[in-house]
Amino acid sequence: MKFYEKYPKLKQKSFLSKVLADTVFSTMSLEDQQVSKTKIVKIVNGILKDKELKGDQFFTN
Repeated sequence: MKFYEKYPKLKQKSFLSKVLADTVFSTMSLEDQQVSKTKIVKIVNGILKDKELKGDQFFTN
């Protein structure tokens, strides 16, 4: 079974963005690093957009 067949929801940009942002925010909080969640969301969305523009296929079938 392929990765995206096992986890099809990860192909949804909004879901992937939320999972990544939540994970980064939680990890940083556990390490006592205070960064606003809004800033993390902007960074994650920027990275995902950059990957899409470079042709990396996160969100295609």
